[in-house]
Amino acid sequence: MPVLFFSNSGLQGDLLFSLFSQAIPIPWEKSCIGKQKNCLQHYQAIVIDCWQIGISSDSKQFLSDLKKISHAKALLINLPANLPVHISEKLRQKGFHLLCDSNTSQENLIHKLNTAIHSTEGRQHISPQNSLPLTRREQEILGQLTTGEPNSVIATKLHLSEHTVKNHMYNIFRKIGVKNRLQASNWAKLNLQEERI
Repeated sequence: MPVLFFSNSGLQGDLLFSLFSQAIPIPWEKSCIGKQKNCLQHYQAIVIDCWQIGISSDSKQFLSDLKKISHAKALLINLPANLPVHISEKLRQKGFHLLCDSNTSQENLIHKLNTAIHSTEGRQHISPQNSLPLTRREQEILGQLTTGEPNSVIATKLHLSEHTVKNHMYNIFRKIGVKNRLQASNWAKLNLQEERI
């Protein structure tokens, strides 16, 4: 599985992408944050260049885009050395791994990144129930979605209102990075399979 690198489209992002793809011999892809085309769960890890947090005009939008990312191995690099504790705590609570700040040497950055990417922690190596970014109820609804039944039937089976099911569906689509029921059903068949056996 490839690793996705989020950075700006400028020289810094291009240089880091070149450095990583040469130093860590695994498949790499590059994208701008907020413009990814594929479901993030298809990547072994997500590496995010956070230099923009230090630029006041871009920080708010960058942090907003960052909140939309959900992945077991979301690795943050180039964090501002003076990042406020309340921001770093919020990032950790969202499941991000804060690897290094902007003062880290190139050699240390490569070492930390390589170790984090190849660590056994993450979605592929822990039980699906604990690794999914979904609540237990969302997992139940997603499991029902694979049967192809409409929201009204799912609502009746789970003793919920149709409106509640619809709200859960919206949250599920957002969390797993899909746009419709078919994509969500396919995602569920790949990611919920072990749990349903």
